[in-house]
Amino acid sequence: MFIRRHWRALGVEISLLLILCSCSSLQAGLYLASIDKLDGDAILQNELEVKNYLETILNDPEHYMIKAYERTGVSAQIRRTELVVHSFYVIFEEGDFHTLSFYGTNMGFYSEGAWIMDSNSDRESFIMYTESENKWDVIEIKTTNEIDIVETTKNILDKIKSNVTYYYKDHLDDRPNMDNCNTALYETLAEKSLLPTAWPGSYGTQ
Repeated sequence: MFIRRHWRALGVEISLLLILCSCSSLQAGLYLASIDKLDGDAILQNELEVKNYLETILNDPEHYMIKAYERTGVSAQIRRTELVVHSFYVIFEEGDFHTLSFYGTNMGFYSEGAWIMDSNSDRESFIMYTESENKWDVIEIKTTNEIDIVETTKNILDKIKSNVTYYYKDHLDDRPNMDNCNTALYETLAEKSLLPTAWPGSYGTQ
């Protein structure tokens, strides 16, 4: 069973690398099929909505709470791996929640990056996690202290203004002025008493 899962996980990673090297029209179709129902143009348009929402939070922060999570990169992947892992925020407000994460806007090693709110894959994975059907291998990222909603929100807004490029494995090969979903979250997450000094996730474990 372990060997079968290992090879399936390896197959997902190889498939993603092949997709990243594919022609642009094929990449666009595969993006919609495997990553999210919103294409890159829709994600870029969504970022303005993200900015407005975050500014609303700063005007009334006591009504919001934020947590951070990891999941598999695609639904076909059984377990998170060091290469293929996705990090996202969940912002809770009265009787509702929104997901938030940093995405590449096309299937390439590098692309224009954008913050997206309520991507279908983030929402679906989180809802399944809360209903104990953890198909996406979601875990909460544990922090020493509660995440500071104000400082984290400010940090995300600063990231949006900086226009950093998306690089798909920036969490393994950190490059200047580049992020992926994992490093974007890590670099914006602020705790109430102190900032995290090391990557808080735990790949491949529950």
